[in-house]
Amino acid sequence: MRADKKKANKPAAALVMCFCLMALVSMFVVKASIDKVKNSMETADVVKKQAVDEIEKADPKVVDSLDNNNDIDNDGEAGSESLPDHIFPVEGDIIMDYSMDMPIYWKTLDQYMVHGGIDIASDVGTPVQACAGGTVTKIEEDDGMGVSIEINHGNGLISVYSNLAADGLIELGEVVTQGTVIGKVGQSAMYEFESPDHLHFEMKKNGEYADPMDYLK
Repeated sequence: MRADKKKANKPAAALVMCFCLMALVSMFVVKASIDKVKNSMETADVVKKQAVDEIEKADPKVVDSLDNNNDIDNDGEAGSESLPDHIFPVEGDIIMDYSMDMPIYWKTLDQYMVHGGIDIASDVGTPVQACAGGTVTKIEEDDGMGVSIEINHGNGLISVYSNLAADGLIELGEVVTQGTVIGKVGQSAMYEFESPDHLHFEMKKNGEYADPMDYLK
């Protein structure tokens, strides 16, 4: 009888030992994963510090600009407060509103289309200012919106200034502060040629068009 009982207990004991072994292995695997994540985070912090150190050696103004931009969270808000204040690049009336949800009439093209920015009435030759601090990351010309300048403000926020004159433009890669003159109003935008003299101004957040009036004070 005892022999039969011992035989019956052997599988149960083996099963318990198997579960214990599996639990022990799982603990080592979890610990190894945690250590790997910690090491990755520490490495990322070191790389980030080295990158900032290199930038600071090259130009301390860039670091100041990056620090200011990092105060803006991923929703484009400064901390828990309202959106950051950006100045109008030129003074004037809004003659064409931002409208990405509803097509509006474009006189030059004689058709209804969405409008990814605002048109601010301003005479040809009027100086155009950077709405906020950042880095000039693109200067280009196309048949539609003419000569354009793009400024990256950090954290996915970009401003675009179009219908500029081809002369008197700021240099590509320049670090600017709010109010820096980057060019002047021109008549280069063929899509808006029949509109009164103006600056076409856009804001983009994480690659998507945003209403400039949400950012301008």
